Amino acid sequence: MKSDENDNKSTSYGYLYVAATSIIALGSTFALTEMDFSFSIKAIIFAAIVAVYLSALFLLYRFQKKQDFSAEEIKISEDPFNSETEERLQILEQASEFFAATLKPADMFRLISGRIGELVPFAACSLFLIDEERTHFKIDQTVGSNASLFKNLNILVSEGLAGKTVASKKPQIEKNLSEDAKVFSQETLRDLKSAIAVPLMKNGEIFGVLQLFGASGKSFDQDSLLLLDAIGTRIVPLLIGSQSVEKNLSSALTDSLTNLPNERAFYLVLENQIAEAARLHEKRNLAVLVMDIKNFDEMNKTYGHVTGDKILSFTAQNIKSQLRQMDFLARSINDEFYAVLPTADKEVVEKIIHRIEKTFILDQFEAADANKVNVGLNFGFALFNTDGETANQLLNIALIKKRQSKSLANQNILWFPKEFVN
Repeated sequence: MKSDENDNKSTSYGYLYVAATSIIALGSTFALTEMDFSFSIKAIIFAAIVAVYLSALFLLYRFQKKQDFSAEEIKISEDPFNSETEERLQILEQASEFFAATLKPADMFRLISGRIGELVPFAACSLFLIDEERTHFKIDQTVGSNASLFKNLNILVSEGLAGKTVASKKPQIEKNLSEDAKVFSQETLRDLKSAIAVPLMKNGEIFGVLQLFGASGKSFDQDSLLLLDAIGTRIVPLLIGSQSVEKNLSSALTDSLTNLPNERAFYLVLENQIAEAARLHEKRNLAVLVMDIKNFDEMNKTYGHVTGDKILSFTAQNIKSQLRQMDFLARSINDEFYAVLPTADKEVVEKIIHRIEKTFILDQFEAADANKVNVGLNFGFALFNTDGETANQLLNIALIKKRQSKSLANQNILWFPKEFVN
């Protein structure tokens, strides 16, 4: 609308300019006829008047062309959604039909950020997710410059450009990072000069913010803001779908009581580690460790199943605290726990068992009636190649050795060597 008004004003001024120039030219010509000059001099002056008049008209023509070009630029700026842009936005919509329920969050974000970069070029792209208490942002995903420095940072939901976006519920642009400089370190924002952010809505409520960072203060403009706003509505189904995938996968592989991986997850990891150990032959050791709680049935009868569940969680955390970072602990059924110990030989396994036993001696479980309960474990382990070469073989031998250790403690069962058992 403004462009049309400017065009009308420019046209009106042009008409006035032509009229005024023409009147002056006619007046000058009339005055020339009344002057007492020779014909040759009048001819020269008349030619000069014509030249000035034509020059004035030419200048008007140039001015009008320039105005027309500027108006065209304005129209383009006001409408950044050309056919190519619309096509790329439609690709994002179509992606939700094919990938929303199949890709994990990290893979999905890489796909999304790649598409965004084609429409709104950026130096870094981050996904801010609001926690359940709606007090903090967690930077769940980042690609581009300084990605590792942004990953998993937590900030208040009222801070930074993301906080400003949530408060306003509208896209925001910041050409100097003045807000984010109050929140993030100079190292995190190194080589980043500007930012643009858009709220992500689900059922009328903001659940996150998508924020792009630019390498210069002129990286983003109003067109970028319009495009990112359009992008935001299209990527929400993709993000929500990928989060559901991760949640469902986590539920399928996690024990709800202890939050440890379950037996299904244990087999997946063990099979993977066996394949790796087999590939490297004798260069890579591998062990399976199984444990259960001594006299757990009596504890349940004495203190009740609620306390029994707490003892299971207590046991899980204590075991996990004494394993190496590379080790994988899972809960099986009842009071039984399985661990995969990559690179571990017999000596390493025995050291780990000793550490676990020691921590339970030093750390007793406190029951509801203030009684302290001594939690002890039965152990059994198996070594890859020595005791078996498959997941079932290793687990069965480890379970047999665990039962042997329990029987030896009771001194009431005679056990035969492994070759007779098999």
